[in-house]
Amino acid sequence: MKKLILIGALFLLALLGANQQAEAQYYGGGGGFGRGGIGNGFPQAGQNDTRRRDNTLDPEEIAKEDTRWMTKKLKLTEEQIPKVEDINIKYAFQRFDIFEELKKATNNGTTAPPDDVRTKLREKMRKMKDDKDNDMKAVLTPEQFEEYQKRRKDS
Repeated sequence: MKKLILIGALFLLALLGANQQAEAQYYGGGGGFGRGGIGNGFPQAGQNDTRRRDNTLDPEEIAKEDTRWMTKKLKLTEEQIPKVEDINIKYAFQRFDIFEELKKATNNGTTAPPDDVRTKLREKMRKMKDDKDNDMKAVLTPEQFEEYQKRRKDS
């Protein structure tokens, strides 16, 4: 039983760490408990706060930010931009739904999720990432897709 609780706690910590890493990506830093590297909890000059009233990241803003970096780094064409934006919006909302399921299953992060729920959500996340990759592969050039894959592995 202790081993099960430990595994659940480690899984939750991994998710929270991934969430903090994602926040650091979108807020341009991650200085401790604050945002933006300074630690005051407010976006820095030139940064948009993508948080909603319930303190969760806004999927639409995350999708826009993903599209922004892809446009710049992958040098998307005018034809690719709306397609990539649609894909990013679709999967940002799916990811948001998965995290909402996890919050419900863990009583807002206060308990470990049951094994069956953890397995189900992990599979959903894996399938979502595979589906997004397939959708991106259909829109991006091979060189762009390779850079996209490299960027995803680095984050």
